[in-house]
Amino acid sequence: MTATPAHTLRGAIAAPCAGIIALALFSSSTCREAESPASAGPAGRSWPAGTVLVVNDVPILADDVDRIGSDYALIEPQDSLNQLRSLAIADTIVPKIAAQGIDPERRARARELAERYRESLLADALPSGPLTGPMEVERSGQFRDLGFALWRTAHPLAIGTWSEVLETPGCFHVLRVKSREEGSLPSLTRFTIGVFNFPYVDVETARADLEAAIDRSHLIILDDAWRYAVPAALRYRLHAENP
Repeated sequence: MTATPAHTLRGAIAAPCAGIIALALFSSSTCREAESPASAGPAGRSWPAGTVLVVNDVPILADDVDRIGSDYALIEPQDSLNQLRSLAIADTIVPKIAAQGIDPERRARARELAERYRESLLADALPSGPLTGPMEVERSGQFRDLGFALWRTAHPLAIGTWSEVLETPGCFHVLRVKSREEGSLPSLTRFTIGVFNFPYVDVETARADLEAAIDRSHLIILDDAWRYAVPAALRYRLHAENP
């Protein structure tokens, strides 16, 4: 079997603190309650059913990878299933998981603040005038301008509706769509969005911090059928078990 190398979408590269410096990631690798028995990993450890890979003790479920891959397919419809999975894993899931370990306490505070802001936004309870916390930033553009994370989140949103809290490497976000102009292709649809950003890494060192976090990360391949969904270079970089 020949591995299919992952390719990177220009404008979709996972970058830390994406809402501020380069947008990339929608969080999707959160575990869900399993309906069938959990799969066994190394040393008899159990993981949620459907887990195919594990990065830094975070289980990655096949359904979650393919859900992100289906959105990449809107941009790269010619790609094979394996290529779409590679994009989801290498450009979205792994960078997000790696970033979570940079400063867990600061991340927890940023997430709590993002959740509080969203509750206030839904209740239309944010005070007017200058705030001590994050301010809404307006951005406009197509897929390549907004990046995969915000584009993917904005695409199904009704105008004026606030999103769930989403995470990119190093940052949480809450956004709404202010306007939408349909394009001839999904990636050409133009959005104007308002977004609140809640970073948990320093913007000045974010990219270097993320690269170092990826180098410290560790991959376990639980399902051999998914081996070639992880690019060979990334398997090596993540010190993969069963590489």
